[in-house]
Amino acid sequence: MGFKDWVIDFFSSFLIVIRRMILLIFTPYKTMRKISREKDFSQIVILLGLIFVYFQLSHYYRKEDFSGLIVYLIFLFGLFSTTGFFYFIARVFRQKTTFLSFLFCFTYSMVPTLIWFMSNFILYLVLPPPRTMSILGKGFSIFFTAYSLSLLLWKVILFFLSVRFSSRLPFFKILYMIFLYLCWFVPYSIVLYQLKIFRVPFI
Repeated sequence: MGFKDWVIDFFSSFLIVIRRMILLIFTPYKTMRKISREKDFSQIVILLGLIFVYFQLSHYYRKEDFSGLIVYLIFLFGLFSTTGFFYFIARVFRQKTTFLSFLFCFTYSMVPTLIWFMSNFILYLVLPPPRTMSILGKGFSIFFTAYSLSLLLWKVILFFLSVRFSSRLPFFKILYMIFLYLCWFVPYSIVLYQLKIFRVPFI
C-alpha cells in the first residue's frame, strides 16, 4: 500500500470515528453492536491518539506533577487491564468472544470520558479558578453538574453495552462481571487519587 492509499484509508477511518461518536449519542445500542464487530484497527489508533493529545495539552497548560506521557501510559494500562479482565471472565464462562471486540467497544466507550475531560480543560482555560460564587457562578455550577451527570449516564450505558455485545452473556452474568471489576477498579482509582495522578478516573 502506497502512502497516498494509507492517507485515504486513515482519513476514511477518521470520518467513521467522528460519525460513530455522533451516533453513539442518538443510537448507542445499534452503534455499539456494529462496533463490537469492527476490525479496522485505525479507529482505535485515532481514538487513542485523541486521548494522547488531551494528556499532552493538559500537562502543558496545567503544569501537573506527572508528564503527559506517563499519565497516558497509566491510562493505557487501565484500558488494557479492563479489556483483559472482561475478556478473561467471558472466557471463563466459556463464551466465544474475541479480545479485539472488547478492545473496540471499551475504546469507543471512552468518548464520554474524553468529552468531559476536554470540556473541563477548556473551562480551565476560559474560566480559570478561583471562580466566583455569584448568581451566574452558581447557575453555571448547576449547569455543569447536570452536564457532567448526563455524560456519566451516557458513559454507564456505553460501558454496559460494551460488555453486553462483546461477551454476549445474559444480563445477570454481566452484572456479576461488573461487580467483580469494581472490586478491583475502586481500590485502583483510590491509589491513583492518592498519588495525585487522577482526581477523577479516566476510564
